[in-house]
Amino acid sequence: QGDEFTANELIHGLRNEWNIRATLSNKKNNNSIVLKHVKKLEGVNAQGYQLSVSKNGIMITAADEAGLFYGTQTLLQLVQKDNNSFKVIGLQIIDYPDIAKRAIHYDTKHHQDKIEYVKTFIKELARYKINILVWEWEDKFAYPSHPEIGAPGAFTPQEIQGLTEYARQYHIQIAPLVQGLGHASFILKWQQFAQYREIPASNFEFCPLKEGSYGLLFDLWKDAMDATKGSEYIHIGSDETFELGQGQTKD
Repeated sequence: QGDEFTANELIHGLRNEWNIRATLSNKKNNNSIVLKHVKKLEGVNAQGYQLSVSKNGIMITAADEAGLFYGTQTLLQLVQKDNNSFKVIGLQIIDYPDIAKRAIHYDTKHHQDKIEYVKTFIKELARYKINILVWEWEDKFAYPSHPEIGAPGAFTPQEIQGLTEYARQYHIQIAPLVQGLGHASFILKWQQFAQYREIPASNFEFCPLKEGSYGLLFDLWKDAMDATKGSEYIHIGSDETFELGQGQTKD
């Protein structure tokens, strides 16, 4: 199933980017692009591939679905316009990542993107072989446990789960970033949560010693994990806790 998805994505890429028409076929000729999935590829680590271009055609070989997909993404970058036609120069590439997890931080706390844009963004990241999208929502997610936190138009859990499954096809997992003790204005600005502030006049930071702080945070973290089922990670932001300890009084 993954290999068929990769083949169809290559077909779409050739057509949309280069106006090259290709179809799925079991027959091979000198104009064929062959995608070959093998059990093991010597000298190539996980997510790697071998790409060969010769007068006999193009072959991409990989031992896993991710490697085969990444090989097609490299091929799309190698196509060159040649007068009224197209070409790919003769070459052989053996490529695999030194870093297994390649993440990028996507910060949407100050704006609300559309689903179609996020899908386009995911496909672009896949072209660069990014495989983890650390997505910082703040109030751009409609937390089921505390719906008042979500801004108008915030992504629903169902929409986030759909995007998580969409990204997985492109070998990207969405890791939600939900802030922890700091960067908490989107939570602590609400009067019902003001009791958890480190400093009463500031909504930026939780007080870790106040009863209920972690109960509220764990609610939000669980909501995020439930909306991204299938992902391995959640990122709990804990930076810029400048006010930590300032709300405590001496005995």
